[in-house]
Amino acid sequence: MKSPLAVLILVFIDHASGKLCNANYFDVVGRVVFGEARGQPTEAKLGVAYTIINRIRHEAYPNNLYSVIFERMTNGDYQFETLNNANDTSQWRNAKIENDPEYNDVFQATVDALCRWKDDPTECATNFCSVDPCPATDSNPWWLAVKKRQLGGLYFVCRVSASASSDRGSRDRSWKK
Repeated sequence: MKSPLAVLILVFIDHASGKLCNANYFDVVGRVVFGEARGQPTEAKLGVAYTIINRIRHEAYPNNLYSVIFERMTNGDYQFETLNNANDTSQWRNAKIENDPEYNDVFQATVDALCRWKDDPTECATNFCSVDPCPATDSNPWWLAVKKRQLGGLYFVCRVSASASSDRGSRDRSWKK
């Protein structure tokens, strides 16, 4: 774990350059990771955090962190289910106040992803789900699910345009562990 001073110095440097290693982002991304990956291994928590980062860079999603996190579906619900659950928000606040070990693990995974201290275990995932099959991890008429990977109890996929070449592994339905 990085020392608080090291985190502060890196946050200051990266904040000045506009990157994602920013104290303002740690809490909002950590909240999503806590709700979506609580109880999962660290690699799955990193995967959820990187899903947010990867969406910022993907053509199908908004190109900034807050817009990705707070994006809503056509029914009005948030894309990240945990944000629709007030109980998850309450548990996040309590874990933070109590300095709970799960909070600390989630916070560290979030910082590791946003500051790029650890590599993306998903390689490029923009979607994940706790069950398979699920609409988030299946191909659809617009986007193909590729590079499927299971981390803990979560299933992650990268997305490529359905008009993209099929030689990119788009037909591979097996899960990599």
